[in-house]
Amino acid sequence: MELYAIVAYDTPSDSRRAKLARLLKGFGERRQFSVFECRLRREHWALLKARIEELVDKDEDVLAVYFLPPEAVGRTYRIGHQALKRLDEPEFI
Repeated sequence: MELYAIVAYDTPSDSRRAKLARLLKGFGERRQFSVFECRLRREHWALLKARIEELVDKDEDVLAVYFLPPEAVGRTYRIGHQALKRLDEPEFI
């Protein structure tokens, strides 16, 4: 079973921001500076969650993961330079 997740984060640390971005690029596609779309199998979510928990400073950072039904990908409206990139057939993981 796949999970469709939107991950958004904010951190005052340039170092953690860069590490989070590198991590998330391995699991999804960047949609905004600190927002990623990810389609994950449950085992990938477990790995991503563990890595996120290692990186995030719970006193300084904010990170949210919003889970949506996988069929939401086909119903997503996009406009702009990345509008043609879709997560139907991800090239990551």
